[in-house]
Amino acid sequence: MTEAESVLWGFLRSSALGVRFRRQHPIGEYIPDFVCLRKRLIVEVDGAYHFVYEQQISDEERTKYLNERGFTVVRFTNDEILSDIESVIAKIKRIIDMQKDIMTDSLSETPLLRRGRGRLIIFSAPSGSGKSTIINWLMQHEELRMAFSISCTSRAPRGTEQDGVEYFFLTPEEFRQKIANDEFLEYEEVYEDRFYGTLKAQVEKQSAAGQNVVFDVDVKGGVNIKEYYGDRALSIFIQPPSIEELRRRLEGRGTDAPEVIEQRIARAEFELSFAPKFDCVIVNDDLNKAQQEAYDKIKAFLKI
Repeated sequence: MTEAESVLWGFLRSSALGVRFRRQHPIGEYIPDFVCLRKRLIVEVDGAYHFVYEQQISDEERTKYLNERGFTVVRFTNDEILSDIESVIAKIKRIIDMQKDIMTDSLSETPLLRRGRGRLIIFSAPSGSGKSTIINWLMQHEELRMAFSISCTSRAPRGTEQDGVEYFFLTPEEFRQKIANDEFLEYEEVYEDRFYGTLKAQVEKQSAAGQNVVFDVDVKGGVNIKEYYGDRALSIFIQPPSIEELRRRLEGRGTDAPEVIEQRIARAEFELSFAPKFDCVIVNDDLNKAQQEAYDKIKAFLKI
């Protein structure tokens, strides 16, 4: 994040404007700087050009694309933000006041998040299976209305992370109390006093807002979540073509020591034994094919 983006985000993420902005929320093929879904407003900083995959796109083309999807786009230069942030915020506030609130529009209009309860989509896979790449591709499809569950952690915030946006930040004692109260759908203590977990109430809150909540969890967590929600959830296991191919991918990353790779391979063999417990298994031997298969499975599950 640039200095100007950081300064602007400091204002947008506060409650002063009365609406919630998200940072780098996918809209179709593009990932704008800041997005307010409720007001269909996008705020972007400088640039002149952006890249979509490896293709360079002008801001004019980008704005046209976003306008066609019902979004108003406002742009500021780095200098505007750093020299007169008050005027920048005042302009954004004026636009917000003029924009219709899509959550209160008439039922005859189509909101970004359709009315009704969302569903749950669970992904699990051995490390190196391509799960994250597939999920990130799926998240770009607005029609699926997918949103990651906001998890809890007992670690301290990093950088510009904000409570209730990237995570809900708790102390280890608060986390343990919620465990005792059976408030978590799933949780894990990855190191001493370092917890991560998903609150049942948060999942229901996002679901009630019409979001189809996405879980990227280990195999045990995936099985447990599926058992808890039953037919409300679709569980997807992303499988490598073979252990040999998985080893080749892990070695190709060049990020792990040989002993770490061996540990990942051993864990993968254990994780693969859970595949039959999932609703569907997608073998990622061709990324484009695996992405399309996952899309088709989810679209059928959501009945859209």
